[in-house]
Amino acid sequence: MAGKKTKNVKIELANTPAEQVRRVWLAGLGAFSLTRKHGGQWFGRFAEEGQELVTRTAQFAQESVADARAQATGVVAIVERIEKQFGSYAQAVETGFGRALNYFGIPTKREIDDLSRQIAALSRRLNKAAK
Repeated sequence: MAGKKTKNVKIELANTPAEQVRRVWLAGLGAFSLTRKHGGQWFGRFAEEGQELVTRTAQFAQESVADARAQATGVVAIVERIEKQFGSYAQAVETGFGRALNYFGIPTKREIDDLSRQIAALSRRLNKAAK
């Protein structure tokens, strides 16, 4: 099997802080050297990659906004439908519950409130008549 030999690059961890700083310095010098050799080619590639990233990001943002608007519109419609149905369901439950209470002879809250108002009105009349 004839093939290209690859260098076996081994990254050794530095033992001391001074050695770590030296290796970081050497890495920076290597990056500087490579940039000087291939800088023109890389600059063009960096600019192209940056433009592609801007395009992808803008497209993603537009799609996200469109999705959010679609979901918000759907939620508003659902909430409106639930609010309409809630009124009719509440009325149906109240009517059914009222019938059951009436069947057992238990007054509803509305009936108790009405009686309380009537008693208060009668009490005021009696107080006026007594004076």
